[in-house]
Amino acid sequence: MASDLAAEIKAHAHQVLGFDLVGITTADLLPGAAHLAQWVAAGAHGDMGYMAETAHLRGDPHHLLPEARSVVCVAMSYHTGPEPPELDPGHRRAVVARYARRKDYHTVIRRRLVRLGRFVGERAPGARWRPAVDTAPLLEKELAQRAGLGWIGKNTCLINRRLGSELLLGELVTSLALPPDQPETDHCGTCTACLHACPTRAFDRPGRLDARRCISYLTIEHHGPLPEALLPALRPHLFGCDVCQAVCPWNRHAPPPCSQALATRVPLGELTVDSLDGLGEAGWRAISAGTPLRRLDYPRLRRNLFAIATDSPGVRPKPNG
Repeated sequence: MASDLAAEIKAHAHQVLGFDLVGITTADLLPGAAHLAQWVAAGAHGDMGYMAETAHLRGDPHHLLPEARSVVCVAMSYHTGPEPPELDPGHRRAVVARYARRKDYHTVIRRRLVRLGRFVGERAPGARWRPAVDTAPLLEKELAQRAGLGWIGKNTCLINRRLGSELLLGELVTSLALPPDQPETDHCGTCTACLHACPTRAFDRPGRLDARRCISYLTIEHHGPLPEALLPALRPHLFGCDVCQAVCPWNRHAPPPCSQALATRVPLGELTVDSLDGLGEAGWRAISAGTPLRRLDYPRLRRNLFAIATDSPGVRPKPNG
């Protein structure tokens, strides 16, 4: 029976593959595609051209697998407890977003999804499947909410009542018709902590982020000069930003530690302007190897470093090294 197979798939994903959350939804069209189209039309995606180019694909899992009937949604927590203590005031931190202080999650999750797909093939010979992480053109947070993993909060992150929002998502799109789980409902209530905490006021309304003002976008995705007006708010963020998640009440009691496969590389949480200023391109490649930091090339590292160091006495790295 399909329900028995669904239970087997979930048990294997949890107990053997180590996913923290697993749920199943249909491969039906996603209503969020209309909101995405409006967001792109308003230019809120900035210069992320790939978002505009793939917007028409993201609401339909059949673009990934024409025979798709179900989507198995998974999540892994990267929550590791409180931030490390502040460094000596003379050594300004160059802050890296918490998700990026570890092995590249794309590799970790994709490999496990492939193993899950093979398990599906063993239990249901002939079944088709395809793994996806966030590089695939798919509205994965909407799928995860529909599969019961959490809800999309006002800060646009997926939030789970037990694990909070420090979650990394993945999907296995399959031709199997599996019984779907109940979608999760919203539990943000009247809380607006994330909206008010954003240093650059990137949320123009609950659930709508203007990427052009978002620190994560500016420090990772954006390739041009950083906006002068936002430079004070960018400090001390070198790569990404956790502010809207750090203030979320649902993260206060999330249980650490995360999976050992995503264990924090301690030095990445203790980078300083001084230590990075002396790095050449080869040194940056060595530090960022095998982590999400590899997305930041050396010229943009220098750009970001210059931005966060401009109010540090005695430290004035040049934007281009």
